[in-house]
Amino acid sequence: MDPRQRPLLHRRLGVLKALAWSLVAGLILIYAWLQLVRHGEFQQLAMQQAVKIRPIAAPRGLVLDRNGHRLVDNRRALHLVIQREDLPTRADVIESLALALELDPAALARKIQSYRFAGKGRPLVLKENLDDAGIALAERVRSRFPFLSVDVAPRRVYLGDELAGHVLGYVGEVDEELMKAKPGVFRLGETIGKEGFEASGNDKLKGVDGQRRILVDQLGTEVAHFGQTDAVAGRSLYLTLDAGLQKILQDAYGEEAGAAVVLDLRDGGILAMYSSPSYDPNLFLNRLSQEMVDRYLNNPTRPMLNRAIQGIYAPGSTFKLLVALAGLEKGVITPQTVIYCAGKKNFYGRDFRCDKPTGHGGLSLVQAIAQSCDVYFYEVASRMDIDDLYATAEKYGFTDRTGVDLPQEKRTRIPSRAWKRKAAPKDPKWYAGETISVGIGQGAVGVTPIGLARFYAMLATRGKVLTPHLFYGFRNDQSNELEPAPVPVPRDTPLDPRNWATLDEGLYEVVQGGTAAANPLIREIAREAPFVGKTGTAQVATFVDKSHYARQAKHLKDHALFAGYAPRDRPQIAFAVVVENAGFGSTAAAPIAAKLVKYWFVDRVRNPLPPPRGRMVDPFAPPAEAAP
Repeated sequence: MDPRQRPLLHRRLGVLKALAWSLVAGLILIYAWLQLVRHGEFQQLAMQQAVKIRPIAAPRGLVLDRNGHRLVDNRRALHLVIQREDLPTRADVIESLALALELDPAALARKIQSYRFAGKGRPLVLKENLDDAGIALAERVRSRFPFLSVDVAPRRVYLGDELAGHVLGYVGEVDEELMKAKPGVFRLGETIGKEGFEASGNDKLKGVDGQRRILVDQLGTEVAHFGQTDAVAGRSLYLTLDAGLQKILQDAYGEEAGAAVVLDLRDGGILAMYSSPSYDPNLFLNRLSQEMVDRYLNNPTRPMLNRAIQGIYAPGSTFKLLVALAGLEKGVITPQTVIYCAGKKNFYGRDFRCDKPTGHGGLSLVQAIAQSCDVYFYEVASRMDIDDLYATAEKYGFTDRTGVDLPQEKRTRIPSRAWKRKAAPKDPKWYAGETISVGIGQGAVGVTPIGLARFYAMLATRGKVLTPHLFYGFRNDQSNELEPAPVPVPRDTPLDPRNWATLDEGLYEVVQGGTAAANPLIREIAREAPFVGKTGTAQVATFVDKSHYARQAKHLKDHALFAGYAPRDRPQIAFAVVVENAGFGSTAAAPIAAKLVKYWFVDRVRNPLPPPRGRMVDPFAPPAEAAP
């Protein structure tokens, strides 16, 4: 090497050494910074990768009837789930997972995408309520997809099956559709009540979820447990229902469609509410199959409709009590007013016919109620304006929703001039002839069974407008006893005692010698358990010649109604019964009313359910096998 180049070489080596030492020093400083300054942060990140939070689903509160019979219980169930933080992202993995679980790949991909925004710790349920075959499938699939896990969660069981499906409703997961409808109220994947009292009582029934901390290995398998916060179960609730009375109605309806409501006159508690056809809420805890969709959602008989609060029916002659009350209060008739029925009467150039073609002759108001004379009430209605009828209905709470603690109650439809202007803007004029039809509960008038029951409850209590309700109280977890809930305060609109006595006499005569007395079952039960009421037969189709009525198609036949209260001297219950397309009220609806009265006042008292070992008998338990 040229000696002249050595200094240059030394300088270059020096620079390289300096750079090397600088690099080493820099690495040491970075290492020290990572170890000393950011150690805690990295440790936390590492723990987050290894330590998982698993939610513990809180059981919802039980639901019992007024006597302590369980209507809704909880059972332990196993679900195949993916925790939110373990959701797969690769499309090929999602497709393989869907195929392995026999799910639709596109639907699973959409659900996984939406669950990325679910609440923390909220698992995505892939397969629910696993049976033995489901558990075996889950174990096979987990070997390929270790991010899957099997969670234990409480599951609702509706012990009466179809006994009170519309009243109880069912629960389900919050989905995107519900979140859009009620933004900010629910979280994706949360279990809530979706129908019936499960929905309206959701805040009372739901508990508080707990959580547990676990350590998982690289495959996501739990290897250690770091303790937990226990879930808090929801409070158990009593309903005002009587399971026995509910069963009486279920058996009485059989295959017939319609609805019935029975009210406790002391406080407006609903003793029974049955809508037929009913449905089994247990079936709606699983994903709907096509068979289920056809059976319930596409069924023309509309079994999912709660006819008791959502069915709008022409009340027929059960409406004549409101017309009579309006006529008495308006002064267009008195209890002694006699009107002659010749079988028909002409109003405004049109003949309006009575149900008895030969006519009833001269009738007082009590006799007109007992014989359900149409001409009498045509005449009463003709002496009033439609707004007079509406004002009386409004005064006694017949124009509003009852306010029952169930979702989606429909409002009764009592027509008025203002209603016509809104309902028929192309022909807003109210014609006097329309009032004539309304006078016998036909035309534009339409009521819900619960609205009709409340009107007859108002008659029975001489002017108390009750708020029907199902919530009876909480169960004390310590004493297992009922803690009553506050009772809705009724609105008091006293009836004139003379008017009330006339209406009550008319209802009494209906059962004793009027339209209902033609049925021997009614007469027999009325002797044992006195009750009063009014029959109704509401037209669905008009037949000029009724000689072939019996051969008409079922869906063209009249709706049968009966509404009343019992016992007459000191009323305790009021009720309304509607049977669709069943013909006369005296032959189809009144017998159902008589059976519920007999059970409530006779059979229930004579044969109370025994409480073995201090507990009431489960009315839904299968009967014990007979001894050999």
